[in-house]
Amino acid sequence: MKHLSVILLTVLLSACTSKTTETPAHLKHVDQVLWVIDDLENVFAHWDNLGFSQVLVLDTVEARLEQADKKVQLRLALANLGGAHIAWIQPIGGISLFSDFLTDHGNGAMSLVHRLKGAEQLKDEQDRLSSLGVDILEKFSIFTGRGDLKYMLMDTQEEGKYILGFTYGDHSPWQELTAENQHQMKINQYAFAIREADEVSDFWAKLGFPEFQINHPVLGDTKYYGELVDHELIQGWQRHGTVAYEWCIPVKPPIVYEDHINLHGEGIHHLAYSVSDMDAVLQDYEARGYINTMGGTWGEKGKAGSGRYEYIGLEDAGGVTIELLWNYPD
Repeated sequence: MKHLSVILLTVLLSACTSKTTETPAHLKHVDQVLWVIDDLENVFAHWDNLGFSQVLVLDTVEARLEQADKKVQLRLALANLGGAHIAWIQPIGGISLFSDFLTDHGNGAMSLVHRLKGAEQLKDEQDRLSSLGVDILEKFSIFTGRGDLKYMLMDTQEEGKYILGFTYGDHSPWQELTAENQHQMKINQYAFAIREADEVSDFWAKLGFPEFQINHPVLGDTKYYGELVDHELIQGWQRHGTVAYEWCIPVKPPIVYEDHINLHGEGIHHLAYSVSDMDAVLQDYEARGYINTMGGTWGEKGKAGSGRYEYIGLEDAGGVTIELLWNYPD
């Protein structure tokens, strides 16, 4: 009987310690991506050429930074890229977190932003993260003439490899834009390039995100700039919300994630899109002068759940690339 009691106690303790925490609801949807660039016209022209025309150019706006206690000038455009809401920000006057990001990383996506209901929930989230050791990087408002955009960005870049952001309120200027695009591409993943998974996974798990689900994909027909290669990666998956997060860890180059880290540092690498006709999209983009930088297959040919991936190099279009994904039908 004593032996049975010990077994039951062990089982109960194991159940308690293995209990997982549900991801907070507001972290399950990315409201928008803050993307810092040095030439708004150039970036807009490239993405329009790629078939994404749902853009609202707000041009020169003023941002008030609370922590820095200053006002700066920005050029701003909002886009809906196949369901991904983008804020393209070009700093044009004064030193700020935006100009600092450009200096440190070059053109690229800086923050994934989540929407809260109001200022009270924003304060609650600030307090929650503060209790976990995460401080505010900056609070700021952008005055657009179509309503003010208010943000709170947290100091997560070093440990988390991107900046966690929040906004609040019911009004969103993206309501004027649709997800329509030339090839009917639909956002499928927000993806990152990092060196090592464990510490990054632990950091985000501490903040309420799921731990990475680690995968060692078996890839076929792997290509790099048109040449057959034998590249390898490790994937860390977070499937906690409406769009999955893929964390890409390069293992065996040549591989585009290694290229990105060498050029920009660890961080947001690409937006992945589901396509219905991979060859048609590739032919169109290559005819427009864009380069297929990497590609291959996963799984078994003809088997549902297996498929093909291809990357389009967009370093000159804002520093964030596109991955095209196609699956065999069920």
